[in-house]
Amino acid sequence: MMRPREKHPHSEAVRGAAAFVHTGSSELLDDVSRGGRRTRVPTGGLDMNTPAGRVVVVGVDGSPAAHAAAVWAAALAARTRTPLRVVHALPEPLYLMTEVAVMGQGPAIAQHRKAGANILGEASAAVRLRFPNLEVHTDLVPGPTAPALAVWGATAKMIVLGAGEPRAVGALAAAIALAGRVTCPVTVCRGQPWMLPDRRPVVVGVDPTGSSAAAVLSAFEFAHLFEAPVIAAHAWSPRHAAGNVTIPFLVDWDALAESTRAVLAAQLAEATRRYPDVAVTEVVEPIPPARLITDRATNAQLVVVGSHGRGRLAGTILGSVSRHLLHHGPCPIMIHRARHRGTV
Repeated sequence: MMRPREKHPHSEAVRGAAAFVHTGSSELLDDVSRGGRRTRVPTGGLDMNTPAGRVVVVGVDGSPAAHAAAVWAAALAARTRTPLRVVHALPEPLYLMTEVAVMGQGPAIAQHRKAGANILGEASAAVRLRFPNLEVHTDLVPGPTAPALAVWGATAKMIVLGAGEPRAVGALAAAIALAGRVTCPVTVCRGQPWMLPDRRPVVVGVDPTGSSAAAVLSAFEFAHLFEAPVIAAHAWSPRHAAGNVTIPFLVDWDALAESTRAVLAAQLAEATRRYPDVAVTEVVEPIPPARLITDRATNAQLVVVGSHGRGRLAGTILGSVSRHLLHHGPCPIMIHRARHRGTV
């Protein structure tokens, strides 16, 4: 005689808590895996480098920086004629509570939901004030932030976060974790708030290994959308470039620099072919890459960098340049992780 299948001890708890906590206008399908984790299955959509990407996603936490990030994201959504999805992640792991615990914590959960709804409402109001005709959706979901936003990683054009005081450290940590989880671009809005995309330059860091290929294409597409020029920056080390030659006067530095410029041009070839209208300035300097890009970003509207992190550890092995810019960059920073197959 066959015994009836036993339910996973957390499945009903997760189902009840998720139903109690989740709210919004999302059309995503909620499901619960046998391991007790919340799984969301988005349908359709493509990434930043395709014209049919479905939505721009922005995470908000009620801070002024998050409101500014929402308006920045709305400007991109309006220009690409795609909806904007404003998401707030509740701080507690309510989706792991049992049904009894959920009912017992009802007043506290309701208070958190009300606060979260207010955060979404304020961010949406800021967006609609500047872009009254934009289609805006809101979602209140269980946290933490990075996993909550990563749900849309396969279908979003871009995921945007704000990083300002007093929550800058948490926002940067979430951005680093998120960039390691998704293949779409992740942008952290830094610098002067309320500076929307315009015709200021877009700076992109170019790696000769090809790991920045996705970042280069995203930079050119963004520049194309807003009729802005691109500054393609490549930093090279004289010691590494000279190979085994240890005597400086034996190195033809002019030839070495010219060879480096040729490598840079090759890395830009596909992007310039796709976006011939974008003006490009190529910068090759023998200085540390973080310094080069930070210097060039002073008057830029956006810096775009790649990251070669892959898999579960990607969030912890983002390049040093990406981390430096996230903490010290003077303007919004877009990270576009290299794809697993190295193609765009």
